Amino acid sequence: MPMPVPSPLLDSARLDALSRELAGFAAELAARRSELWSRAGELSWHSPAARAFATVLHELLGQLDRAGGRLAELSATVRTHRQRAGDRAAALARLAHSGLAAVERVVRLP
Repeated sequence: MPMPVPSPLLDSARLDALSRELAGFAAELAARRSELWSRAGELSWHSPAARAFATVLHELLGQLDRAGGRLAELSATVRTHRQRAGDRAAALARLAHSGLAAVERVVRLP
């Protein structure tokens, strides 16, 4: 009787795709932030309202930068999790396989 193939415990392709998607979002956010920063540099207002706007804009662009950094960190974390979980799932599958083989040997004894 052939031993059954263990069911996959990890969808590594999905985690890889998610990591790439998050990295893409981080890159897109960085590009938009850079574009906004460039456009803001072209403004030539000199009123108190313009200075207040520039202060708020600077703060918001900083928040975009932090959000992009967090997306990049999350992408790396998902990638690291996929690698660790893949290693552990493979080890668990090897243990399960050797355990099933041992049970099969015992069952075949006369």
